[in-house]
Amino acid sequence: MLSEISVLLIVSVAGILGSMIGVGGGFIIVPMLVLILDFSMHEAVSTSLASICGISLSSFLTYAQNRRVNYKLGVSLELFTFIGALIGSIIASKLSCEFLEVLFAFALIYVSFMMYRKPEKNVDTEVFKGGFRRLSFAYLSSFLAGFIASMIGIGGGVLKVPVMNLILNVPIKIAIGTSEFMIFFTSLSTTVSYHLQGVGSLYYKIFGMAGGFIGGQVGSRIGLKTQSHLLRRIFVAVLVCFSILMMIKGLVGIPL
Repeated sequence: MLSEISVLLIVSVAGILGSMIGVGGGFIIVPMLVLILDFSMHEAVSTSLASICGISLSSFLTYAQNRRVNYKLGVSLELFTFIGALIGSIIASKLSCEFLEVLFAFALIYVSFMMYRKPEKNVDTEVFKGGFRRLSFAYLSSFLAGFIASMIGIGGGVLKVPVMNLILNVPIKIAIGTSEFMIFFTSLSTTVSYHLQGVGSLYYKIFGMAGGFIGGQVGSRIGLKTQSHLLRRIFVAVLVCFSILMMIKGLVGIPL
């Protein structure tokens, strides 16, 4: 029973942070399950995906209640992300994931720098201002995000929020809420896939989803009350830490 409670606590903490900034939290959950609870990598990933379902659903409901979700934009971006992920998963075995991880880490550091430099508007309820050129670039970025993410095994939140915020000028809180909306469907489909393959314990997944739901409720409410510029700074800090971890993983081979 101690292991189950540990899963719930680990996921709850990851859910608080993840739901605040619009990411799934898998980059926290997976290494904690592997290093602390001695999960196998496949079991950790499977449990993490189920947990992210709870995190993203819980936080999405809160952001939606407060009208911080752009459904039309979310569906269109997720479609291109899904196509990219599908193609990436097909050719993943033909390319060096280590090289992609290091390259992607540098790209994320650049993105974090751009997000740090760009001033955040005080209002966070306006619709996005994209235009055809910006929207086309956002779709291409979403496709590439899904393509790369599927090959190196990361979630899409670290990519979706910057795409919406930097390219389409979506206010940070709406970008976070829309990201959680998209993450739910991505994590749900992959969770079902892992479950049908018999990977991971259903018992741990239930505790993970419960912890995720609790963390998602807490984190999303904190995020809504946090000033937009501070929320952006937190996202940038997490993005830099994630980039460094990914670079270490690519160079040394330590699992995230």
